[in-house]
Amino acid sequence: MTEEQTVPTETRARAAKARPMTGAILGIIIGLAVAVILQQQGVWPLDKLTVFLLPAATGIIGIVMTSVGRSGAPASMTIALIITIPMAAWGATGFTTLREVGQLNGGCQVQAQTSVPDTTIVIDSSKQDPFLIDPNGSLIWSATSPVVFMDYDWDLWVEIGGFQVPLDSGHEGNEGGSQVNGGDVPNVTQYAQARGIDISQLRGVYKVGGQAADTCAGFGFVELIADPLETAASKIALAVAILATIILLLVTLTGRRRPVDLPIDSADSNGVGAGGDLDEADGQMPTGAAGVGGGAVPASPTDEGDQEEDDNDND
Repeated sequence: MTEEQTVPTETRARAAKARPMTGAILGIIIGLAVAVILQQQGVWPLDKLTVFLLPAATGIIGIVMTSVGRSGAPASMTIALIITIPMAAWGATGFTTLREVGQLNGGCQVQAQTSVPDTTIVIDSSKQDPFLIDPNGSLIWSATSPVVFMDYDWDLWVEIGGFQVPLDSGHEGNEGGSQVNGGDVPNVTQYAQARGIDISQLRGVYKVGGQAADTCAGFGFVELIADPLETAASKIALAVAILATIILLLVTLTGRRRPVDLPIDSADSNGVGAGGDLDEADGQMPTGAAGVGGGAVPASPTDEGDQEEDDNDND
């Protein structure tokens, strides 16, 4: 009668597989959330630097955190880099507008004054020094054209990530032939709502521009002042940033190593000495080993012959 024999095993630590896509996505989410918080608090507008470069940088950090000390995942790593590197490259072009200031072309002039004590001229505003507006305060403005505009169109836009997003537009007949257009608004929020624009949750610094009659065109940087975390957007962004950071840390710090039982001979043949680690990319584990691949190793032919001789002696 033949008895099954088992091979002595030794526990090794196997490196978990890298998760670069998970790190990239979580990092990008963190970067976008931080960008929204900075914009809502009036620190920096949503330009190429904050919408693309910042999330790409945090995405690359996430890739590193979820890949170092783990076995390779080439396909996932390639996709993660394809997403983050072009974002970083496009966002880096935002450095060319780092010192950008407002401007007005076509011979037009604009003057504005708000209830906020501020000496910044609207057309000389910048990202670092925007024109301040209290959403619940007053605004007085006056625009002068070099010639009379008759029956003309105008539009306003806000720039997000380097792209102009339409904000408002209209048509003016100007039957009186005036070269001056202006307004005196006691409450900015109420005025915007009367025109169908809800700014009750709109705070922070923006790059705003527009044109009239395809002649007068320009832009400036405007900040709707806000209390810390006043808007729902800033609260949600903060919660998302915290949650994504926690998840990223959990993915990074847990599951990096997991124990696996290997036959001692098999471990040595794979080049794993005592106390060594295995990568999941090292290939399949030998089948038939105790605790690995399902079951005990069958006895070798030599062992079977020795067993038969023992049986004969017993008879």
